[in-house]
Amino acid sequence: MIEEVIQQLNAKEDMDFLAMKSTLEAIMSGEVDDLLIEAFLIGLNEKGIKEIEITAAASVMKEKSLTFQIGDGSHIDTCGTGGTGIHTFNCSTASSFVAAAGGASVTKHGNKAVSSKSGSADFLMAAGADIGHDRNKLESIFNRVGFIFLFAPLHHESMKYVMPARQRIGKKTIFNLLGPHTNPCGAKRQILGVYHKDLLTTFASVANKLSMEHALIVHGFDGLDEISITDSAYIAELKNKEITHYEISPKDFGLSLANISEISAQSADDSLLLVREAFAGEQSAVQDMIALNAGAALYLAGIVSSIADGVELSFTLMNNGMAADKLAAYVRISNNSRVFLKRSSKTQH
Repeated sequence: MIEEVIQQLNAKEDMDFLAMKSTLEAIMSGEVDDLLIEAFLIGLNEKGIKEIEITAAASVMKEKSLTFQIGDGSHIDTCGTGGTGIHTFNCSTASSFVAAAGGASVTKHGNKAVSSKSGSADFLMAAGADIGHDRNKLESIFNRVGFIFLFAPLHHESMKYVMPARQRIGKKTIFNLLGPHTNPCGAKRQILGVYHKDLLTTFASVANKLSMEHALIVHGFDGLDEISITDSAYIAELKNKEITHYEISPKDFGLSLANISEISAQSADDSLLLVREAFAGEQSAVQDMIALNAGAALYLAGIVSSIADGVELSFTLMNNGMAADKLAAYVRISNNSRVFLKRSSKTQH
């Protein structure tokens, strides 16, 4: 079967939902040879990945992951595709703590670095956090802090079947597009950063098909998969099953444009230092960019009625020390005990 699919892709023919779903199920069950997985991913890349193929693949990943419900369902996620090739500080994680300090419930889904030199996992480990927990521990942390980190490899065990092929390819594949759509806690409100403008509408449509309540799909004019401080950003907003496109600029919020070098980080430690300075109230391009993204997160969570109100609140939360306190609380409580995720069988709760 997989050989026929590869031939179809090489002929530049799109896959329908069922064909994509059955192919991914076979791959993520360990039934497909490594070299055939590689050929499939390359063929898909060269053909061009379509919305229906992403939707089908995301549905398989959600089925294969260890999922669980948490809180009252109002939690948000801030997650990007990576793959931008621009080495900046870890803004999505920093903005998550600001949002949590402002009253948002956050189930942050992430991994180690892809496009930057400091992914969410790298940043949190540099801060001293323990990110290896079972469901009960995660629920305890969430109830006490209002923030948890869902380390992707612990929740998507079937990804082990595609890792060798992805590493050999060394380029973005469809799996870069799936992570943001497969939060293990089933977050219905998300900021999803994308590495290319063309993915804005695609991601918004996929989010709608996957029953997302409210989503902001973002892409910076500078290529970042976040709301940038160096230029304007495109946003596709999904709300009430309708998609609206607009652009925002830092200038809209009274902020000055910055140079990319002002938000660059060469390591997780560099990223952590920049964030801690911002959380200590030091005015900088880093603090401005965190405020933009945290402001969007607070709007998404329903804490404020607009991104502008969220930006204003975010500066307050950084300048009064509440964001720093939230990060410190998470690090402390995450280290109370260490329990690695175990899974004997797939159970959804």
